[in-house]
Amino acid sequence: MRKEDYININKLGWNRLIESKAKYSNISLPDYGPFLKRGEEQLQLLGNIKNKKILELGCGSGKSLQYLNKKGATDLWGLDISDLEIENVKKIIPSIKEQLITSPMEEEVNIPNNYFDIAISIYSIGYTSDIDSTFKNVYKYLKQDGVFIISWTHPFFNCLTSENEKVIMKKSYYNEKETIITKGNGAVELVQTNLMISSIISFALKNGFTVEDIIEEECESIEDKNSYQSNFFTKDKIKLCPTTIIYKFKKKGK
Repeated sequence: MRKEDYININKLGWNRLIESKAKYSNISLPDYGPFLKRGEEQLQLLGNIKNKKILELGCGSGKSLQYLNKKGATDLWGLDISDLEIENVKKIIPSIKEQLITSPMEEEVNIPNNYFDIAISIYSIGYTSDIDSTFKNVYKYLKQDGVFIISWTHPFFNCLTSENEKVIMKKSYYNEKETIITKGNGAVELVQTNLMISSIISFALKNGFTVEDIIEEECESIEDKNSYQSNFFTKDKIKLCPTTIIYKFKKKGK
């Protein structure tokens, strides 16, 4: 798929989803993923964020930015492909409206370089059409020793499906081709890419990051945790595999 088509499908898709007012599940801090036993309050991946400068890629509804604001971060920026989401966040947190930008994360935008202590991507990295450019951009935005935290669907979990009361591996782990998914009870189509763990790490290392931590957090085997409901993250699958993988990278010299 051409990069332009990938971006356009996701931009139109997210806007249509917002306009439709269809219900859909979303992840935001302090949670790093659906049904995880521990979130930021327990894992403390961000550390003390008081007076920190933080950028969120794929800020969506702004709930993670709200959480960071309450925790004392004083300079918050958000980036999202949906102009409707950005307008909603401006209403929720008007104090940072000048620091909210509508753009795909893989494109260069007017964001300060060598400025941020932390960048985060909470269940949004899979929607980039160009992971290499995304890492390049984040490297420029971060200060030396700045931290980049990513959470996304565990690539092995993405290979599993439930059939006849059994969990089977239906998709090849090696398949990194973009996939069309639906959200909002089929209301819209979006494109995402699920990369192998080694691929994410390779792109990070290539662009000047070191690996600080990788977490495959155990899940709660319950039907509904924190009001999160999904037909994809099913109870039988989460007993066997983490729903989420969390990466913590640090910016070092190339």
